[in-house]
Amino acid sequence: MRSVALTVGGTAIGEGRTWAYPNGFALGEFLIPIYRLTVAGTDNGGKPMKEAFSVFRFGVQSKDGTTASVVGLADPQTYVIKSWIPTYIVHSASTTENGAWQVYASFLIHDGPDNDTELFATIGCVEIMGFRGFSKFNDLLISLMAPPGTNRDQKLASIGGSGQLSITYQAATRPTLKKRS
Repeated sequence: MRSVALTVGGTAIGEGRTWAYPNGFALGEFLIPIYRLTVAGTDNGGKPMKEAFSVFRFGVQSKDGTTASVVGLADPQTYVIKSWIPTYIVHSASTTENGAWQVYASFLIHDGPDNDTELFATIGCVEIMGFRGFSKFNDLLISLMAPPGTNRDQKLASIGGSGQLSITYQAATRPTLKKRS
């Protein structure tokens, strides 16, 4: 199996809508930065390949339903992906793109909004954006890594347990809490 390196950029490339998870829906909408996540590996012919996705990196959290704060990983850091969690279901929005990659503890990589009309919340997970974005991301990993397995689920599980998938978070300035007007 070939290795793949994921890099989450530290410079915002746009803004997206969110709400304060898990108890702050009544607080209204907030704006959070969108970042670029680059997937780098080699194809079956040994040619280096890179592809970029738009992602949420930071989120807004409200535990008490009255206050909110920005959360997420701002410091530069690198992790080897721990596992593929096939049973993970996004909690803050409706999606059919289930499953998640465990970075560490409860920090995950999973599906995010397909377009500007979808409202997802996050508390620091990397959320892959774009129409069927998480499915395309996973298809790319399978293509670049060539994992063993006879079906998609087995291939994703093989990647998750391989130690060959890593993610680097570039340093980023933690965004200020920004209410959507």
